[in-house]
Amino acid sequence: MTTTKPKPPEPSHRHGPSDASAAPWPPVAYAGTLARFGIAALLVATLLAPADSTAVEQGSATYLSLLTLPLAIAAFFYWPAGPTQGRRTELLLLALVVWVGLATWSVAGRGNLRFAVNEFWVWLGCLAAYASARRAIVTTAQKQCLTIVLLASLTTLAIHAIHQKYVSIPASIEQYRQDPEGQLRLAGLDAPAGSALRYQYEGRLFAAESMATFSLSTSAAVILFMGLTIAGGMVLWRRKLQLTQLQTGAAAVATAMLAWGILTTGSRIVLILSIAGAIAMLVCRFVGGVWLKAPLRSAEDSEAEPTFAKRKATLVPMLAVACALGGTCLGAAITHSPALLAKFPLSVQFRFQYWASSFRMLADHRWFGAGPGNFQSTYPRFKAASMSEMIADPHNFLLESATAAGLPVGILCMAILWSLAAGWSRSNQGEHSSEPAMDGEGLSRRSQAAAGGRCDWAICGGALLSVATVWFLGPWFGVAPDIEPYLISIPLAATFVYFMAGWFGTDVNWEAIAWPGCFAVLAALLFSGGWTTPGIAIPLWVLIGAISSRQLPAEANARTPRQLSLLAGLGLLALFCVTTLTPVTQTLALTQNARDRIATGDASSAIEMLRQATEADRWDAAPAMQLESVLTSALMQQQPTAAVRQQWQQAKEEVLRRDPSNPRAWQQLAESQLRIYHRWGDRQDLQAALESNENALRLDPTSIQIAAQVAVLAAASGDSPRAEAAWQQAEQLAKVNQNLESDWNLLTILPATGSTDGQAFIERLTVQQAWANRKAGSPVEND
Repeated sequence: MTTTKPKPPEPSHRHGPSDASAAPWPPVAYAGTLARFGIAALLVATLLAPADSTAVEQGSATYLSLLTLPLAIAAFFYWPAGPTQGRRTELLLLALVVWVGLATWSVAGRGNLRFAVNEFWVWLGCLAAYASARRAIVTTAQKQCLTIVLLASLTTLAIHAIHQKYVSIPASIEQYRQDPEGQLRLAGLDAPAGSALRYQYEGRLFAAESMATFSLSTSAAVILFMGLTIAGGMVLWRRKLQLTQLQTGAAAVATAMLAWGILTTGSRIVLILSIAGAIAMLVCRFVGGVWLKAPLRSAEDSEAEPTFAKRKATLVPMLAVACALGGTCLGAAITHSPALLAKFPLSVQFRFQYWASSFRMLADHRWFGAGPGNFQSTYPRFKAASMSEMIADPHNFLLESATAAGLPVGILCMAILWSLAAGWSRSNQGEHSSEPAMDGEGLSRRSQAAAGGRCDWAICGGALLSVATVWFLGPWFGVAPDIEPYLISIPLAATFVYFMAGWFGTDVNWEAIAWPGCFAVLAALLFSGGWTTPGIAIPLWVLIGAISSRQLPAEANARTPRQLSLLAGLGLLALFCVTTLTPVTQTLALTQNARDRIATGDASSAIEMLRQATEADRWDAAPAMQLESVLTSALMQQQPTAAVRQQWQQAKEEVLRRDPSNPRAWQQLAESQLRIYHRWGDRQDLQAALESNENALRLDPTSIQIAAQVAVLAAASGDSPRAEAAWQQAEQLAKVNQNLESDWNLLTILPATGSTDGQAFIERLTVQQAWANRKAGSPVEND
């Protein structure tokens, strides 16, 4: 007689360590531990040393893929299939990244391919971060530990922003007042007194807006908004989350620090969203419970009649996508009716103008967009004439995605929003399906798993290693931390983690406070940039991935086809090294050595190193541009031979081959050509400078500066009708654009004539002075 063994129950994702972590093959368990270690290290690194969108294009976020790809390999080796929950979002993200890859290669021959490839790896890194967190962060204790590490890091950023507001920025203002030229040199800016660039620099400096570790104050505000929402939710729902009084007090202090940090950034959009979010959370806390318990009709009459809580599972995704579509239709309407902007406040007006120009760009590049990383070089062709500011992105993550890789990516983003909203609805529906038991004091009783809950050493170890790396190795990589605020913030963050350690493992609906933090970031990104900023994107997708890990079958670590995922990950890592890591690092090293040689006066060695840098990375236009600049200086010093002039011409052609649609590249090459004309007086150089400026004006038709430069060069070359047309264009642009940055007394250009002794560069003159010379009837040079 045989007996059948009872089937063991499936492990719960809420109760203690999962059976999946007790793998029969040790490398599998080690892979999961390594993935959690890498996720925490990546999360903290992107917050302490983030790169903004323009730095990402130039290769400053190369470390991102260097961390995401190995941890993705470890996570897929640990659990190739992943949990059922969140798989639809992962497939949508995969489709999105594949299309971004196609858009990347479509840039070849029409834009800057190096910028496109660098940004593509950031998109892939976000997918890797999401998929890794979904596979490696599986138990409630691990999720709670990750949340507390994230909150501690964001509180550190908030204290850093507060320190900047009241200590660092006032000190910088005082230093600038004492030595403005020295401070501009330290910032790497060539901004003469009275120029528009110096005005912009001073405007940002004296605005005293905190940025923490970010390059833009709005980016810092967006990620602090995530922490504010999560910490505030912990305080409001402390009973459901089973927080003690000390833990509630720690969360309240973190909430206050994060709110103060947002105030110091001066971001009006995030401030308004923070106030709206606080009101919404208070309503949900004190009023929403009554609404959710009240059925639309009496549940006693019919069990088939849904309650509001059940209907919300369907209504919320529909509402989210409806808002996205409504915003798209409103933007399209404003594109065709600019008069509507007069009814909006100034800050909102600017954003609608950004969006209107972005819609025009999207209409011209429907399928593959401008290409990842090529928004800045394409946007001037579609920019409104009334706007003087050059933006790096459309300040809306849906439009940023669409303009980067085409309309299909925009549609996929809305589908991902639908998927995330559906996941949030399912989480809320599960929350209201049962009420937690309450003790005599009104606090939820801790589950039996609470006794076994403990801090995950891999997550905490990865976070500590990342902090130590930034502290001790950051100066070597050029990201040295500001020590003074960290001496205050790190002890407070450690104290916060210590108080919250007893929360790990409690049987609570953890997702209820994590989902609002994710949607807070997405709401802020509807009105600001930062969608491809690692310091925003990585925390967002790591948190979403951790939320999506809900079901863990007992056979998760049984024999599964891990070889395919391992080979695919190693192949991607090899592709990354060939296309990005090796050429970018070699080029950076060679260009840095070339700058050192230029500083010592060894121009010949610098030219050779820049030539090697140009060959090391066949997609990057920056080393070719630097080579052209050094060769221009060499041509200014001595009579150009045919060989040297040919090298200079080849460097110019190489710049245009690698970045043909960038008006700034054409403008800089035209300036070099004009300086050579100033030195040696060859009329062909004057004509070449005019042609380059006309190409720049074609790519940036709203630039007053380029239009005035074309007018001056056309007059000097004897083309009076072209000069008159260019001056009329500059006049019309000045009438439409009333911003101070477009003042003719702030915009500078190069004259068409000047000294030819070669001892000094020709001094610039303002557009107003050039206009006065034209009115005075300055003589026109003829052959």
